[in-house]
Amino acid sequence: MGAIVSGALILQIASTIVNTVVPLKMALEQKAPLLIGLVGSAYSVGFLAGCFVIPAFIRRVGHIRAFAVFAALQAVLTLSFAMTPLDLWGISRLGMGFAGAGHAICIESWISGQAKAGQRGRIFGFYQILNRLALIGSQIGVGYVSLQSHDIFLIASATFSIALIPVGMTKAKGPESGEVVSVRLNTIWQYAPASVIGCLYVGLMGGALTNVAPAYGILIGLDQAWAILLTAGIQIGALVLQWPLGLLADRVESRIIMLSATLSVVLCSLALGAVLWFAVPHTRFWLFGLFALIGAGAMPIYTVAVAHAYFRLGRERALGLSAQLLFLWATGSAIGPLVSTAFMQAVGPNGLLAYLGLLSAAAAAYLAFRLRRNPPSANPFAERPATAPTIPDVSPSGRAPTGK
Repeated sequence: MGAIVSGALILQIASTIVNTVVPLKMALEQKAPLLIGLVGSAYSVGFLAGCFVIPAFIRRVGHIRAFAVFAALQAVLTLSFAMTPLDLWGISRLGMGFAGAGHAICIESWISGQAKAGQRGRIFGFYQILNRLALIGSQIGVGYVSLQSHDIFLIASATFSIALIPVGMTKAKGPESGEVVSVRLNTIWQYAPASVIGCLYVGLMGGALTNVAPAYGILIGLDQAWAILLTAGIQIGALVLQWPLGLLADRVESRIIMLSATLSVVLCSLALGAVLWFAVPHTRFWLFGLFALIGAGAMPIYTVAVAHAYFRLGRERALGLSAQLLFLWATGSAIGPLVSTAFMQAVGPNGLLAYLGLLSAAAAAYLAFRLRRNPPSANPFAERPATAPTIPDVSPSGRAPTGK
Protein backbone atom coordinates (compact mmCIF):
# COMPACT_ATOMS: atom_id res chain seq x y z
CA MET A 1 0.00 0.00 0.00
CA GLY A 2 2.94 2.32 0.64
CA ALA A 3 3.92 2.58 -3.03
CA ILE A 4 0.42 3.51 -4.15
CA VAL A 5 0.08 6.10 -1.38
CA SER A 6 3.48 7.62 -2.24
CA GLY A 7 2.53 7.84 -5.88
CA ALA A 8 -0.83 9.32 -4.93
CA LEU A 9 0.79 12.09 -2.87
CA ILE A 10 3.07 13.05 -5.76
CA LEU A 11 0.04 13.09 -8.05
CA GLN A 12 -1.69 15.42 -5.59
CA ILE A 13 1.17 17.91 -5.85
CA ALA A 14 1.00 17.89 -9.65
CA SER A 15 -2.79 18.15 -9.71
CA THR A 16 -2.79 21.04 -7.25
CA ILE A 17 -0.39 23.04 -9.38
CA VAL A 18 -2.73 22.67 -12.36
CA ASN A 19 -5.92 23.23 -10.32
CA THR A 20 -4.51 26.44 -8.81
CA VAL A 21 -2.85 27.93 -11.88
CA VAL A 22 -5.62 27.36 -14.45
CA PRO A 23 -8.39 29.46 -12.79
CA LEU A 24 -5.92 32.10 -11.62
CA LYS A 25 -4.47 32.63 -15.08
CA MET A 26 -7.96 32.77 -16.58
CA ALA A 27 -9.04 35.39 -14.01
CA LEU A 28 -5.91 37.44 -14.63
CA GLU A 29 -6.73 37.35 -18.36
CA GLN A 30 -10.18 38.71 -17.42
CA LYS A 31 -12.09 35.72 -18.74
CA ALA A 32 -15.80 35.60 -17.84
CA PRO A 33 -16.64 33.75 -14.58
CA LEU A 34 -18.91 31.38 -16.47
CA LEU A 35 -16.05 30.34 -18.79
CA ILE A 36 -13.87 29.68 -15.72
CA GLY A 37 -16.69 27.54 -14.36
CA LEU A 38 -17.02 25.64 -17.64
CA VAL A 39 -13.31 24.79 -17.63
CA GLY A 40 -13.59 23.68 -14.00
CA SER A 41 -16.62 21.52 -14.79
CA ALA A 42 -14.88 19.93 -17.77
CA TYR A 43 -12.57 18.07 -15.38
CA SER A 44 -15.52 16.60 -13.52
CA VAL A 45 -17.34 15.62 -16.71
CA GLY A 46 -14.26 13.64 -17.73
CA PHE A 47 -14.17 12.16 -14.23
CA LEU A 48 -17.79 11.05 -14.62
CA ALA A 49 -17.03 9.32 -17.91
CA GLY A 50 -14.10 7.56 -16.28
CA CYS A 51 -16.30 6.16 -13.52
CA PHE A 52 -18.26 4.23 -16.16
CA VAL A 53 -15.48 2.62 -18.17
CA ILE A 54 -12.33 2.56 -16.02
CA PRO A 55 -13.23 -0.23 -13.53
CA ALA A 56 -13.40 -2.76 -16.38
CA PHE A 57 -9.99 -1.55 -17.58
CA ILE A 58 -8.53 -1.93 -14.08
CA ARG A 59 -9.95 -5.45 -13.92
CA ARG A 60 -8.10 -6.36 -17.13
CA VAL A 61 -4.67 -4.84 -16.44
CA GLY A 62 -4.53 -4.54 -12.65
CA HIS A 63 -4.27 -1.58 -10.29
CA ILE A 64 -0.56 -0.85 -10.69
CA ARG A 65 -0.46 -0.82 -14.48
CA ALA A 66 -3.64 1.23 -14.62
CA PHE A 67 -2.12 3.76 -12.23
CA ALA A 68 0.93 4.10 -14.52
CA VAL A 69 -1.19 4.55 -17.66
CA PHE A 70 -3.24 7.35 -16.12
CA ALA A 71 -0.17 9.14 -14.74
CA ALA A 72 1.39 9.17 -18.21
CA LEU A 73 -1.86 10.49 -19.71
CA GLN A 74 -2.01 13.32 -17.17
CA ALA A 75 1.61 14.27 -17.88
CA VAL A 76 0.93 14.58 -21.62
CA LEU A 77 -2.28 16.56 -21.19
CA THR A 78 -0.63 18.99 -18.78
CA LEU A 79 1.85 19.96 -21.49
CA SER A 80 -1.05 20.94 -23.75
CA PHE A 81 -1.88 23.98 -21.55
CA ALA A 82 1.35 25.62 -22.65
CA MET A 83 0.47 25.11 -26.33
CA THR A 84 -3.23 25.97 -26.60
CA PRO A 85 -5.32 29.16 -26.13
CA LEU A 86 -7.06 29.62 -22.78
CA ASP A 87 -10.48 29.23 -24.40
CA LEU A 88 -9.60 25.62 -25.31
CA TRP A 89 -8.27 24.57 -21.92
CA GLY A 90 -11.54 22.80 -21.16
CA ILE A 91 -10.60 20.05 -23.62
CA SER A 92 -7.41 19.24 -21.74
CA ARG A 93 -9.24 19.39 -18.40
CA LEU A 94 -11.79 16.90 -19.75
CA GLY A 95 -9.06 14.36 -20.47
CA MET A 96 -7.36 15.00 -17.14
CA GLY A 97 -10.64 14.33 -15.36
CA PHE A 98 -10.92 10.96 -17.10
CA ALA A 99 -7.42 10.01 -15.96
CA GLY A 100 -8.08 11.42 -12.49
CA ALA A 101 -11.03 9.06 -12.11
CA GLY A 102 -8.72 6.15 -12.83
CA HIS A 103 -6.32 7.22 -10.13
CA ALA A 104 -9.05 7.83 -7.58
CA ILE A 105 -10.69 4.45 -8.16
CA CYS A 106 -7.35 2.62 -7.95
CA ILE A 107 -6.27 4.35 -4.76
CA GLU A 108 -9.51 4.53 -2.80
CA SER A 109 -10.68 1.00 -3.56
CA TRP A 110 -7.28 -0.38 -2.54
CA ILE A 111 -7.21 1.50 0.77
CA SER A 112 -10.89 1.05 1.66
CA GLY A 113 -10.98 -2.60 0.63
CA GLN A 114 -8.08 -3.55 2.90
CA ALA A 115 -9.16 -1.56 5.95
CA LYS A 116 -10.84 -3.36 8.85
CA ALA A 117 -14.24 -2.54 10.28
CA GLY A 118 -14.06 0.13 12.96
CA GLN A 119 -10.81 1.52 11.51
CA ARG A 120 -11.87 2.60 8.03
CA GLY A 121 -12.73 6.17 8.95
CA ARG A 122 -9.38 6.67 10.66
CA ILE A 123 -7.31 5.01 7.92
CA PHE A 124 -9.11 6.80 5.12
CA GLY A 125 -8.95 10.03 7.12
CA PHE A 126 -5.18 9.62 7.61
CA TYR A 127 -4.73 9.14 3.87
CA GLN A 128 -6.77 12.30 3.27
CA ILE A 129 -4.57 14.19 5.76
CA LEU A 130 -1.44 13.22 3.82
CA ASN A 131 -3.21 14.26 0.62
CA ARG A 132 -4.10 17.65 2.05
CA LEU A 133 -0.58 18.24 3.35
CA ALA A 134 0.72 17.65 -0.18
CA LEU A 135 -2.02 19.89 -1.55
CA ILE A 136 -1.38 22.78 0.85
CA GLY A 137 2.39 22.57 0.44
CA SER A 138 2.14 22.69 -3.34
CA GLN A 139 -0.36 25.55 -3.24
CA ILE A 140 1.69 27.77 -0.95
CA GLY A 141 5.18 26.68 -2.00
CA VAL A 142 4.64 26.43 -5.75
CA GLY A 143 1.39 28.26 -6.52
CA TYR A 144 2.63 31.82 -6.17
CA VAL A 145 5.97 31.11 -7.86
CA SER A 146 4.12 29.38 -10.70
CA LEU A 147 2.40 32.59 -11.72
CA GLN A 148 5.80 34.15 -12.34
CA SER A 149 7.06 31.20 -14.40
CA HIS A 150 6.33 30.30 -18.00
CA ASP A 151 7.48 26.73 -17.35
CA ILE A 152 4.98 25.82 -14.64
CA PHE A 153 3.08 23.35 -16.82
CA LEU A 154 6.39 21.64 -17.65
CA ILE A 155 7.05 21.34 -13.91
CA ALA A 156 3.57 19.88 -13.31
CA SER A 157 4.00 17.42 -16.19
CA ALA A 158 7.33 16.24 -14.79
CA THR A 159 5.71 15.77 -11.36
CA PHE A 160 3.00 13.53 -12.85
CA SER A 161 5.79 11.45 -14.41
CA ILE A 162 7.70 11.21 -11.11
CA ALA A 163 4.59 9.66 -9.53
CA LEU A 164 5.28 6.58 -11.67
CA ILE A 165 8.56 5.84 -9.88
CA PRO A 166 7.38 4.46 -6.51
CA VAL A 167 4.55 2.52 -8.17
CA GLY A 168 6.81 1.12 -10.89
CA MET A 169 9.44 0.00 -8.37
CA THR A 170 7.13 -1.82 -5.97
CA LYS A 171 7.26 -5.61 -5.64
CA ALA A 172 3.82 -5.70 -4.08
CA LYS A 173 0.81 -6.99 -5.96
CA GLY A 174 -2.36 -5.00 -6.31
CA PRO A 175 -5.72 -6.24 -5.04
CA GLU A 176 -7.06 -9.37 -6.67
CA SER A 177 -9.62 -8.86 -9.42
CA GLY A 178 -12.48 -11.29 -8.99
CA GLU A 179 -15.94 -11.66 -10.41
CA VAL A 180 -17.98 -8.63 -11.35
CA VAL A 181 -20.02 -7.38 -8.38
CA SER A 182 -22.88 -5.05 -9.21
CA VAL A 183 -23.27 -1.98 -7.02
CA ARG A 184 -26.23 0.11 -8.06
CA LEU A 185 -26.86 3.69 -7.15
CA ASN A 186 -30.37 2.81 -6.03
CA THR A 187 -28.86 0.19 -3.69
CA ILE A 188 -26.66 2.82 -2.06
CA TRP A 189 -29.66 5.15 -1.86
CA GLN A 190 -31.73 2.42 -0.22
CA TYR A 191 -29.18 1.49 2.45
CA ALA A 192 -27.13 4.69 2.86
CA PRO A 193 -28.95 7.76 1.47
CA ALA A 194 -26.88 10.05 3.69
CA SER A 195 -23.76 8.83 1.86
CA VAL A 196 -25.33 9.76 -1.47
CA ILE A 197 -26.18 13.25 -0.22
CA GLY A 198 -22.80 13.62 1.48
CA CYS A 199 -20.78 12.72 -1.63
CA LEU A 200 -22.92 14.94 -3.86
CA TYR A 201 -22.58 17.79 -1.37
CA VAL A 202 -18.79 17.53 -1.20
CA GLY A 203 -18.64 17.50 -5.00
CA LEU A 204 -20.90 20.53 -5.31
CA MET A 205 -18.91 22.41 -2.66
CA GLY A 206 -15.45 21.19 -3.67
CA GLY A 207 -16.03 21.89 -7.36
CA ALA A 208 -16.73 25.53 -6.52
CA LEU A 209 -14.10 25.92 -3.80
CA THR A 210 -11.33 24.33 -5.87
CA ASN A 211 -12.08 25.68 -9.34
CA VAL A 212 -13.77 29.01 -8.59
CA ALA A 213 -12.40 30.29 -5.26
CA PRO A 214 -8.96 31.22 -6.72
CA ALA A 215 -10.68 33.37 -9.35
CA TYR A 216 -13.09 34.73 -6.71
CA GLY A 217 -10.13 36.16 -4.80
CA ILE A 218 -8.94 38.04 -7.86
CA LEU A 219 -12.45 39.26 -8.74
CA ILE A 220 -13.04 40.82 -5.28
CA GLY A 221 -9.75 42.71 -5.50
CA LEU A 222 -7.22 40.50 -3.71
CA ASP A 223 -3.70 40.31 -5.10
CA GLN A 224 -2.29 37.04 -6.41
CA ALA A 225 -0.61 36.04 -3.15
CA TRP A 226 -3.78 36.49 -1.10
CA ALA A 227 -5.92 34.76 -3.73
CA ILE A 228 -3.66 31.71 -3.41
CA LEU A 229 -3.69 31.94 0.40
CA LEU A 230 -7.49 32.07 0.32
CA THR A 231 -7.57 28.79 -1.58
CA ALA A 232 -4.92 27.27 0.67
CA GLY A 233 -6.97 28.33 3.71
CA ILE A 234 -9.83 26.12 2.55
CA GLN A 235 -7.51 23.11 2.50
CA ILE A 236 -5.86 24.04 5.80
CA GLY A 237 -9.27 24.07 7.47
CA ALA A 238 -10.10 20.71 5.91
CA LEU A 239 -6.78 19.34 7.12
CA VAL A 240 -7.37 20.42 10.71
CA LEU A 241 -10.70 18.56 10.97
CA GLN A 242 -9.91 15.62 8.66
CA TRP A 243 -8.56 13.32 11.37
CA PRO A 244 -11.07 14.26 14.11
CA LEU A 245 -14.02 13.71 11.77
CA GLY A 246 -12.52 10.44 10.50
CA LEU A 247 -12.13 9.30 14.11
CA LEU A 248 -15.69 10.37 14.96
CA ALA A 249 -16.98 8.48 11.93
CA ASP A 250 -15.86 5.25 13.63
CA ARG A 251 -17.63 6.14 16.90
CA VAL A 252 -20.55 8.49 16.29
CA GLU A 253 -23.58 8.29 13.98
CA SER A 254 -22.36 9.66 10.63
CA ARG A 255 -25.49 11.67 9.88
CA ILE A 256 -25.06 13.69 13.08
CA ILE A 257 -21.50 14.56 12.07
CA MET A 258 -22.56 15.60 8.57
CA LEU A 259 -25.48 17.67 9.90
CA SER A 260 -23.24 19.56 12.32
CA ALA A 261 -20.64 20.20 9.61
CA THR A 262 -23.13 21.54 7.04
CA LEU A 263 -24.72 23.84 9.61
CA SER A 264 -21.29 25.27 10.42
CA VAL A 265 -20.81 26.11 6.72
CA VAL A 266 -24.14 27.96 6.67
CA LEU A 267 -23.05 30.09 9.63
CA CYS A 268 -19.63 30.83 8.08
CA SER A 269 -21.20 31.85 4.76
CA LEU A 270 -23.47 34.30 6.58
CA ALA A 271 -20.49 35.64 8.53
CA LEU A 272 -18.50 36.16 5.33
CA GLY A 273 -21.36 38.12 3.82
CA ALA A 274 -21.54 40.32 6.92
CA VAL A 275 -17.77 40.94 6.90
CA LEU A 276 -17.86 42.12 3.29
CA TRP A 277 -21.12 44.07 3.63
CA PHE A 278 -19.94 46.06 6.66
CA ALA A 279 -16.33 46.36 5.42
CA VAL A 280 -14.95 44.98 8.68
CA PRO A 281 -11.31 45.98 9.32
CA HIS A 282 -8.65 43.41 8.33
CA THR A 283 -11.03 41.94 5.76
CA ARG A 284 -8.37 39.72 4.19
CA PHE A 285 -7.69 37.93 7.49
CA TRP A 286 -11.42 37.44 8.07
CA LEU A 287 -11.74 36.00 4.56
CA PHE A 288 -8.87 33.60 5.17
CA GLY A 289 -10.21 32.44 8.54
CA LEU A 290 -13.83 32.01 7.47
CA PHE A 291 -12.94 30.23 4.25
CA ALA A 292 -10.74 27.92 6.34
CA LEU A 293 -13.77 27.16 8.52
CA ILE A 294 -15.88 26.49 5.42
CA GLY A 295 -13.22 24.05 4.21
CA ALA A 296 -13.18 22.43 7.65
CA GLY A 297 -16.94 21.92 7.59
CA ALA A 298 -17.43 20.88 3.97
CA MET A 299 -14.46 18.94 2.64
CA PRO A 300 -13.94 16.19 5.29
CA ILE A 301 -17.58 15.12 4.92
CA TYR A 302 -16.49 12.87 2.06
CA THR A 303 -14.55 10.66 4.48
CA VAL A 304 -17.60 10.43 6.76
CA ALA A 305 -19.90 9.62 3.83
CA VAL A 306 -17.55 6.88 2.56
CA ALA A 307 -17.26 5.30 6.01
CA HIS A 308 -21.06 5.42 6.38
CA ALA A 309 -21.55 3.63 3.05
CA TYR A 310 -19.05 0.88 3.89
CA PHE A 311 -20.63 0.31 7.29
CA ARG A 312 -24.04 -0.06 5.68
CA LEU A 313 -23.15 -2.14 2.60
CA GLY A 314 -19.98 -4.03 3.58
CA ARG A 315 -16.43 -3.91 2.26
CA GLU A 316 -16.65 -6.92 -0.08
CA ARG A 317 -17.94 -4.41 -2.62
CA ALA A 318 -14.96 -2.12 -2.08
CA LEU A 319 -14.17 -1.15 -5.65
CA GLY A 320 -17.83 -0.95 -6.61
CA LEU A 321 -18.63 1.37 -3.75
CA SER A 322 -15.56 3.50 -4.39
CA ALA A 323 -16.47 3.91 -8.05
CA GLN A 324 -20.09 4.82 -7.34
CA LEU A 325 -19.30 7.21 -4.51
CA LEU A 326 -16.70 8.88 -6.71
CA PHE A 327 -19.34 9.03 -9.46
CA LEU A 328 -21.63 10.90 -7.09
CA TRP A 329 -18.83 13.24 -6.04
CA ALA A 330 -17.92 13.90 -9.67
CA THR A 331 -21.54 14.62 -10.56
CA GLY A 332 -21.61 17.33 -7.93
CA SER A 333 -18.17 18.55 -8.90
CA ALA A 334 -19.27 18.95 -12.53
CA ILE A 335 -22.33 20.96 -11.55
CA GLY A 336 -20.77 23.05 -8.76
CA PRO A 337 -18.50 25.34 -10.81
CA LEU A 338 -21.25 26.05 -13.34
CA VAL A 339 -23.95 26.89 -10.80
CA SER A 340 -21.63 28.91 -8.54
CA THR A 341 -20.27 30.97 -11.43
CA ALA A 342 -23.83 31.47 -12.71
CA PHE A 343 -24.61 32.99 -9.30
CA MET A 344 -21.53 35.18 -9.65
CA GLN A 345 -22.44 36.20 -13.18
CA ALA A 346 -25.91 37.22 -12.02
CA VAL A 347 -25.20 39.07 -8.74
CA GLY A 348 -21.44 39.66 -8.73
CA PRO A 349 -18.48 37.80 -7.21
CA ASN A 350 -20.20 37.35 -3.83
CA GLY A 351 -22.78 35.17 -5.50
CA LEU A 352 -20.31 32.44 -4.56
CA LEU A 353 -21.14 32.97 -0.88
CA ALA A 354 -24.88 32.72 -1.59
CA TYR A 355 -24.28 29.46 -3.43
CA LEU A 356 -22.24 27.96 -0.56
CA GLY A 357 -24.77 28.98 2.09
CA LEU A 358 -27.92 27.85 0.23
CA LEU A 359 -26.39 24.51 -0.74
CA SER A 360 -25.27 23.79 2.84
CA ALA A 361 -28.68 24.78 4.23
CA ALA A 362 -30.39 22.35 1.82
CA ALA A 363 -28.03 19.49 2.78
CA ALA A 364 -28.53 20.20 6.50
CA ALA A 365 -32.31 20.19 6.08
CA TYR A 366 -32.24 16.78 4.39
CA LEU A 367 -29.94 15.26 7.01
CA ALA A 368 -32.14 16.59 9.81
CA PHE A 369 -35.15 15.04 8.08
CA ARG A 370 -33.39 11.64 7.80
CA LEU A 371 -32.37 11.70 11.46
CA ARG A 372 -35.92 12.46 12.52
CA ARG A 373 -37.37 9.78 10.27
CA ASN A 374 -34.71 7.14 11.04
CA PRO A 375 -33.10 7.74 14.46
CA PRO A 376 -29.64 6.20 15.00
CA SER A 377 -29.74 2.45 15.59
CA ALA A 378 -28.23 0.75 18.62
CA ASN A 379 -25.38 -0.67 16.52
CA PRO A 380 -24.84 1.53 13.46
CA PHE A 381 -21.43 0.03 12.71
CA ALA A 382 -22.38 -3.60 12.10
CA GLU A 383 -21.19 -4.57 8.65
CA ARG A 384 -21.19 -7.61 6.44
CA PRO A 385 -18.31 -10.16 6.41
CA ALA A 386 -15.35 -9.03 4.32
CA THR A 387 -14.16 -10.71 1.15
CA ALA A 388 -11.42 -9.82 -1.33
CA PRO A 389 -11.89 -6.57 -3.26
CA THR A 390 -13.52 -7.14 -6.65
CA ILE A 391 -14.09 -5.17 -9.81
CA PRO A 392 -17.71 -4.06 -10.10
CA ASP A 393 -20.19 -2.97 -12.67
CA VAL A 394 -20.41 0.74 -11.97
CA SER A 395 -23.07 1.90 -14.41
CA PRO A 396 -25.88 3.67 -12.55
CA SER A 397 -28.35 1.00 -13.67
CA GLY A 398 -26.07 -1.78 -12.50
CA ARG A 399 -26.14 -3.57 -15.87
CA ALA A 400 -22.96 -5.32 -16.86
CA PRO A 401 -20.91 -3.54 -19.56
CA THR A 402 -21.45 -4.89 -23.06
CA GLY A 403 -19.02 -5.64 -25.84
CA LYS A 404 -16.89 -8.17 -23.99
